[in-house]
Amino acid sequence: MSIFKSLRAHPSANTALLLRNLYFVRAAFALVWALGLLSLITLPALVPILLILYPAFDAGSSLYDAYVHRASKNTLAQKTNVVISVLTVLAVLIVISMGVPAILRVFGVWAILTGGIELITAIRRWKELSGQAVLVFGGAVSILAGISFIVLAGRPTFGLSSLAGYALMGSWQFLVSALRLIKQAHQKTQTDLH
Repeated sequence: MSIFKSLRAHPSANTALLLRNLYFVRAAFALVWALGLLSLITLPALVPILLILYPAFDAGSSLYDAYVHRASKNTLAQKTNVVISVLTVLAVLIVISMGVPAILRVFGVWAILTGGIELITAIRRWKELSGQAVLVFGGAVSILAGISFIVLAGRPTFGLSSLAGYALMGSWQFLVSALRLIKQAHQKTQTDLH
């Protein structure tokens, strides 16, 4: 049986491959975004573009995730994440001129809400897909990071670079999850080919 026939015959293997690709793209995006933010902090005119781009990319990623899971008819978490991320884009546009503390608070609320969704979704997917333990950890870290963004937003030493650290943690989390999904997809495909 060819790999493509195997993927069609076993949707969970196909899902694992599609999620692996998504996780690799998300890991690369988060890394590039974090490095871009750290490099552009001294160029304030370009920073708003990055601050809008991150939640917009998250919305697109969640939309793709919902597409990958369309057969399960259980895409409420991904669709909710799309709405939250789009609202975050709008909130960033509103508070961008209010300064760094306001931006950090918006990112804090976003991190708490999307971290909660990530945590719940990863727990739900745990039996079906490998790599979810890292996402459970990531969801919990996202909630804690969001709380810290809100609580520490007014401190003069707590700036936009903290968002870069948050994105780097997300990059690591998606990379490890993608690597775990490679192993799972390979094992299922090899079993089907024999």
